[in-house]
Amino acid sequence: MKLRCLGDFVELRQGLAINKGSAHLVSDIQDITYCYPLLRIADMMDSNFSKFVSKDVNSSVIANPQDIIYTRTGQIGLAFRGMQGVVHNNSFIVSLKTDELEKDYLYTVLNSNFVKKQANSQAKNSVQPDLTHTMFKSIVIPVPDSREEQNRISKNINNINQKIRTNIQINQELEAMAKTLYDYWFVQFDFPDQNGKPYKSSGGKMVYHPELKREIPEGWGVENLFNVAEVQYGYPFSTDYFNSTGEGVPVIRIRDILGNDITNYSTEEVEDKYKINVGDVLIGMDGNFHMNYWIKEDCYLNQRVVKVNSDKLPNMVLKYQIEPFIKLREKSVSRTTVGHLSDKDLKAINVIIPKDKYLYSIFERFESILNNIIKNQQQNQELTQLRDWLLPMLMNGQVRVE
Repeated sequence: MKLRCLGDFVELRQGLAINKGSAHLVSDIQDITYCYPLLRIADMMDSNFSKFVSKDVNSSVIANPQDIIYTRTGQIGLAFRGMQGVVHNNSFIVSLKTDELEKDYLYTVLNSNFVKKQANSQAKNSVQPDLTHTMFKSIVIPVPDSREEQNRISKNINNINQKIRTNIQINQELEAMAKTLYDYWFVQFDFPDQNGKPYKSSGGKMVYHPELKREIPEGWGVENLFNVAEVQYGYPFSTDYFNSTGEGVPVIRIRDILGNDITNYSTEEVEDKYKINVGDVLIGMDGNFHMNYWIKEDCYLNQRVVKVNSDKLPNMVLKYQIEPFIKLREKSVSRTTVGHLSDKDLKAINVIIPKDKYLYSIFERFESILNNIIKNQQQNQELTQLRDWLLPMLMNGQVRVE
């Protein structure tokens, strides 16, 4: 086995730069003309696409499912495949230019910590972390002597990846189920009435609520977010005490929210009120206002990350209710260089509270779904750790799995 540069094997195509010259190619709505999903990093991570690109775009930025996409700015060092759409400028499309390397093996090594660490180290040489074509091609990878050995390694790793993908698919289905249930209860108000019939469609009484400017079921209430949830802002950790070696407490930054992954720790003393519980809803307050449920114990909030947690509503319902306000605010400030979510913005949010007699059923259903989602995400993190431990062992011959 030899160490060789990626540039010996690959060619790169840059993604689409979104600027004044290309803005006309992008739409919020998918139709016959704007048919390609825009493959941004956050969208690829959760397979939820909100921007679409015209069919008139240059074909060089279009990725097909067999292509490998590698992130070069922002969250550097993530590899994706199975995506169809227009790659954003924050990523490359990676293509093989030789048959010396198996494509599955290339994808496997690009997903390894061995490559990711090199990519991030190279990118840090820029003022704004940015992995250039030259930097990427200078990354070294271990290359087995035979294609058969490459296939054996990638097959074993792909077995783990398949389990990870299965869990992701299950979670997408669980999320869709929860969203459908939420729409029935809190948008259409067709929850089961005392006779088991859909409330609003069966003539259930509705009353107009002036703050919401819409009708809600009689007996239901409206409360300010701060009256129904614990809202905790992050602690202003000093970067002087940060480390990546695991010393001290894990610190959640905005970039960690979507992936539920920690890369920084702090030895600074911090109060327990900043500690996060599994299932808490986290929101990033700068740039993209990322939202997600946290799945790890004993982590602490950094500044510009806010935790929302309620014992009056399931956290899934709480997230679904506040998400439209957060996304609307994100969109309204996107014209500035960096958008900011403020305390004032959050205090302007009101949420709908059902009658007490419905709360047990609501908690039971949504908490069960969220618990299963979190369990699958936790299992995926364990599988990822196993994969990242096993891959270098396979590549250097310390472990052999048939």
